[in-house]
Amino acid sequence: MGEGHSSVLFHSESRWLSRGKVLSRVFELREQIRIFLEEQHMFELASKFNDEKFVMRLAYLSDLFSKLNELNLHLQGKDKHLPHLVDTINSFIRKLEMWAKRVERGNIDTFENLSEFVQSYQLDATSVIGCIKNHISSLKDVLMKYFPEDSAQYDWVRNPFQAQPPLDLTPADEEQFIDLTSDSNLRLTLASKTLSEFWIGVSKEYPAIGGKALNILLPFATSYLCEAGFSAVTCIRTKASAVNPAAGDLFRG
Repeated sequence: MGEGHSSVLFHSESRWLSRGKVLSRVFELREQIRIFLEEQHMFELASKFNDEKFVMRLAYLSDLFSKLNELNLHLQGKDKHLPHLVDTINSFIRKLEMWAKRVERGNIDTFENLSEFVQSYQLDATSVIGCIKNHISSLKDVLMKYFPEDSAQYDWVRNPFQAQPPLDLTPADEEQFIDLTSDSNLRLTLASKTLSEFWIGVSKEYPAIGGKALNILLPFATSYLCEAGFSAVTCIRTKASAVNPAAGDLFRG
């Protein structure tokens, strides 16, 4: 139909960004999808894309999932640990609170596709305001359920020289914390190293307090490393198959 997109995307459970991209693509191609459904005599589905309320909800979801994609991207990468994840999630929760207040006042500028659609067709978004507000509130509750962490509890890991020691330290551990935070050489190295590198170095001289910090940094905060591993295997398999199609059988076997 002369569109910039050559196809509609399909959702894949193995791709953590696919939902947002699928919704954005469907919204962009909504008119073409409607025409296709009508040609296939799927009139009930096609009628949805003539329903202004349905399209406004679709526009809102495409905007929201794009924002969730941005959140996911901020959680990905090397040296992303639990303290980073908690900070990023807390920031997003605060944004949800702000968006909910703006929507309650009838301001939908935060959601670009929805705002543009409403302005282009001179529509009244009042009919979906309540739905959007409830959805944002539900999303916030889910995030707080799965990420109930208090970011302040990790301050001593981020910068032990400017934070109070954790409350669960033994007297011996607290003595090591005092020795650590009095070490001028270590203070100078904190800014030039990643948290992992810093605490690995600390654990050699102060094993008790260093070990506690590493126990917080060690767990995988996200599935990034798994996704990166799958991507690497896919890349290798694709290159191998391009050179020798039979080589792909090695991976399938």
